[in-house]
Amino acid sequence: MLQDITYKTIKKNEIQNEYRTIVGDFLKKQNKVIGDLYIKADRCKLICIAYSEEQPVAMGAIKPKIASDFSKQKANLLDKASEFDWELGYIYTDDKFTKRGITRKITYILLKEYGSDNLMASTEINDNPGMVKILIENGFKHYGSLWKSHIHKNDLGLPWLACRKLKTLCLLVCSALQTLL
Repeated sequence: MLQDITYKTIKKNEIQNEYRTIVGDFLKKQNKVIGDLYIKADRCKLICIAYSEEQPVAMGAIKPKIASDFSKQKANLLDKASEFDWELGYIYTDDKFTKRGITRKITYILLKEYGSDNLMASTEINDNPGMVKILIENGFKHYGSLWKSHIHKNDLGLPWLACRKLKTLCLLVCSALQTLL
């Protein structure tokens, strides 16, 4: 099913107009990001694009965190904001290619390439259960309050993967023990 899908990871210093256009076009289709969509790629540390028959069909990125997501009016986690610089985001899959595991694979590739530093993600909690499931599968946990997006009015939440270095192992061991009990 995924045999025809290839993945390309682009680092910040490799971003060219071709990738700016792909990111901008996908963000336009997604309709959940504001500003000049065709310069958003330049902010990213990493971009992963999925291709089918050499045509881009999905993407995701490691981008700068949105600091206001930690504010009292949103997640209400001001004390945690300084622990995170980067965010998993800009996740988009063309409608013709959903339900094939592409977003899951993009998330895996980005997390593997990103390494062990702290990383956060905000996503629609109720309207995007697939992404919530992918985040949970990758160790993200929801913290803080929900808030309404000013763009699409859906509930957003702030899950993140905290202290990926040592705490991830501890969390996995604790989860395994809870399963056994």
